[in-house]
Formats: sequence, structure tokens, C-alpha cells
Amino acid sequence: MRRGLFGILSFSLLGIAALTAAGCATGRPKEVQGPNPADQANAFRNELQAKDQQIQELQVQLEAYKQGTISPGGTSGAGRDSLVRVQGVSLADVQRALARAGFDPGPVDGRAGKKTKAAIKDFQKRHSLAVDGIIGERTWALLK
Repeated sequence: MRRGLFGILSFSLLGIAALTAAGCATGRPKEVQGPNPADQANAFRNELQAKDQQIQELQVQLEAYKQGTISPGGTSGAGRDSLVRVQGVSLADVQRALARAGFDPGPVDGRAGKKTKAAIKDFQKRHSLAVDGIIGERTWALLK
């Protein structure tokens, strides 16, 4: 019986030694390596540069909007959100043409105000066009 007990103890100690060596049980935990601080700093630096670039682009768009060269959505002349969908025609061109045709677009400032929108719709209605307030090819062909 002593021999059986000695065998069980030996086996148990051998098992504990194996688990300890593997980093389990009461042994020292394995070191977990996190991201390299230098790599993290570079990643943050790259993100910061990208954000700075976005800010600069937005500032350029804001300035263009203030000058009336683009619409609030950031599109110019023939952009999808613009009232003018004819290549090479500006809103100021449309305003001048509306004034020549006897429709009051308000000031010729390149901005789509209430008077400009109303004048476009009035023009379209008088010429039996689809009254959508958009200067497309058909509306422009009659207006210019």
C-alpha cells in the first residue's frame, strides 16, 4: 500500500510541476505583450494628420459656400443638390437670364433664395414645363 500511495504522490507532484511550467495553477503567469507605445503614437499621429486634412478641406468648402460658388451640400454648378443641372451654367447665369426674361430672381448673387426659386417655377409654369424648380437642359434652352 505504501508503494501505491508513493506512486499517487509522485504522479500528483509530476502533474503540478507540468502545470506550473505551462503557466497554469500557482505558477507565474505568462507575460502578455500589449501594443508597442511607439506604434500607438504613430497611429495617433496619422489619425491626427487625417483629421487636420479634413478640417482644411471643410474650411475651403465653407469659404466657397460663403462666396456662393458651391451649394450647402458642397456641390458646385451642375451638382446633384444644386438647382442648376446644366454643365457650365452657374446660378448667377440663371438669375441674369430670368431677369432678362421678365422674372424677378431678386439680387444676382449666385445664391438660391426664395425669389430665385419662385422665379424659376414661374418661368417653368408659363412655358408649360415640368414645374420642379430645377434648371435642366429643357428649361435652360428656353431661358437662355
